[in-house]
Amino acid sequence: MRNTFVAELLRLAREDEKVLLIAGDLGYGVIDEFAKELPKQFFNFGINEQSMMGAAAGMAQQGFKPFVYSIGNFPTFRCLEQIRNDVCYMNLDVTIVAVGAGFAYGTAGYSHHLVEDIGAMSALPNMRIFSPADSRETKLAFKIMKDTAGPKYLRLGKGGEDDLTAGFIQDEHGVSSLMGDPQFAIFSTGNILSEAVKLRQMFIQELPTLISFYDFSSIAPQIKSKKFSKIVTLEEHRIRGGFGSFVFESIGSSNCTIQSFGISSIDSKISGSQNYLRENYELNAKKIFKKLR
Repeated sequence: MRNTFVAELLRLAREDEKVLLIAGDLGYGVIDEFAKELPKQFFNFGINEQSMMGAAAGMAQQGFKPFVYSIGNFPTFRCLEQIRNDVCYMNLDVTIVAVGAGFAYGTAGYSHHLVEDIGAMSALPNMRIFSPADSRETKLAFKIMKDTAGPKYLRLGKGGEDDLTAGFIQDEHGVSSLMGDPQFAIFSTGNILSEAVKLRQMFIQELPTLISFYDFSSIAPQIKSKKFSKIVTLEEHRIRGGFGSFVFESIGSSNCTIQSFGISSIDSKISGSQNYLRENYELNAKKIFKKLR
């Protein structure tokens, strides 16, 4: 996903000199080509995230289109006040890109677990959130972002994700889908898609019908609740304020039953690989299927 994003950004920046890449002392292996080819459109602010975000807001106010790129919590929680005051309330065209959504940097400990960001960012005015699951969805999200003015937040995995949505139908709103039962659906967002796909296969083996599947690379489209009687949501994020909360809010009061799977609370003493942490927090397909069954 990282490489796909930088490739799309470089392509856009070649066509539009107003497009800027702002980084915080990281990612040189990924962004080297951009920095070398377009040095006047690249800024390295070092370990100075609050100033970086304030500067991005100032650049946007002058008509530029800055993309602020860093790891996980650094371009989000470390400078949340600047995002709120300088970017969102001013409704400026700044795109914040956080690499390492969920437990992608799990071995670095809880300081690098990006599992509260949807809740924080979705509460801010004018903010649009994008959470692709693979390279194909990253391209779709980038296309929407390119044509969308105002504050935007893009959360990416660490890299190396499989292209799981190759057989999915994509719409213009950033939703990838597999059609099936019109009343029972699985919803997911972000790189937990790999577990969500496994979960759907487990259900298919147990039930006499296919289950509908929707993956949201853009957390904005309204959901038509009348279609569904049962929805299961999956996210590598805290349940409170996360994707499941978005689904509840979108559907509102209806006869639809929604069961959300995410992270209830974080144990700061536990770190490890993404798969290890999914096992620990019961976010893999086998454990979810056992509960739902």
